[in-house]
Amino acid sequence: MTKRGIRPIYLMVGLGALWFIRPPVATAQITVTSVRVTVSSSSSTAVWCDTSLACAATGGVEVWNLGASGVTVAGGQTLVLAQTGSIPNVGGNFDTSDRAKPSQPNIAECSPTDSCTVTVEINKVVVYMSAGGNALNSFNMDVHGNQFVNEASPWAQVATKPNYTLSLGYADNEHSSTCPARGCFPTPFDHATYFRGAGVVASGVCSSNCYDSGALLITGVSAPTGATGRMTGGGSVFTPDGTRVTHGFELHCDVTDVPNTLEINWPPANNFHLEVLATAVCTDDPAIIQRPPVAPFDTLSGTGTGKLNGLPGASIAFTLVDAGEPGTHDTATYVIKDSGGKTVLTVPVAFLVKGNQQAHKDNN
Repeated sequence: MTKRGIRPIYLMVGLGALWFIRPPVATAQITVTSVRVTVSSSSSTAVWCDTSLACAATGGVEVWNLGASGVTVAGGQTLVLAQTGSIPNVGGNFDTSDRAKPSQPNIAECSPTDSCTVTVEINKVVVYMSAGGNALNSFNMDVHGNQFVNEASPWAQVATKPNYTLSLGYADNEHSSTCPARGCFPTPFDHATYFRGAGVVASGVCSSNCYDSGALLITGVSAPTGATGRMTGGGSVFTPDGTRVTHGFELHCDVTDVPNTLEINWPPANNFHLEVLATAVCTDDPAIIQRPPVAPFDTLSGTGTGKLNGLPGASIAFTLVDAGEPGTHDTATYVIKDSGGKTVLTVPVAFLVKGNQQAHKDNN
């Protein structure tokens, strides 16, 4: 494609001056800083979260402590989240099939007559939502007062992201029926790279280390070979209802390389300001002619957290594409949520109307 010059951009971020120092290359593919699981129907909703989200204040159950900096899961490593204790006079604190919670109704089985929708949020981004059957809602086949049917279920992958996958399973050695041939726990379980779970005292037919628990498996995915460099630029895109959204950025494939900046503005006076680039994956689509100049990738996908209209705790998931000059085939898509997890802006894949996004080689 012939280069015909670079169009002016609406919001161009200034280039940093720290190119002579290269931070260590990140081997981690995702740092899990927060997790929220919701199982709901018209009759009852139960929420479980990590301690950073403080969902107990609104009736949820705080199950996991991920630490002040989260849990970093590198390519090939695993993080398993399961019950970590009990809800007094109710049961395990991550009994998802029964929607166990401290408030009434304490128990509400996911059944054929009261089917449940399961939603999983990681780092304040919804990565899975389904009203269909899965291990967490016992495939919507639970039975009221069940003391006999074992609910153990192996891992089933439900979401694939550039830097990790999410699988759902169920651990059950409390019910009186025998465990499936594959065992009472999905594999890996407590031998995962990182495990946040704990059995409880004798319960049901179990004498110790007892589980009646939903389970999440997060598996790190290694970045594609040669995915290095940075992307700069910005411009304007339009939402389906005609709202004009402008953005400007400088982002690196290596989240430890700085600066990483992203600003997004939309009417009437909204602004998202990126503070932390949590994940970034750069890939090359052979169908896209990115050059000039030549770069080892054309697509940058990432997630991060920042401020929305000056208030902290907002989050973003985005994908930016450099499809050559003069920028009219470049695309942007992003979803922004406020600190409560409510979506405030969704931009489906849209061509830049004005502006340019430029992939660059690693210049360190």
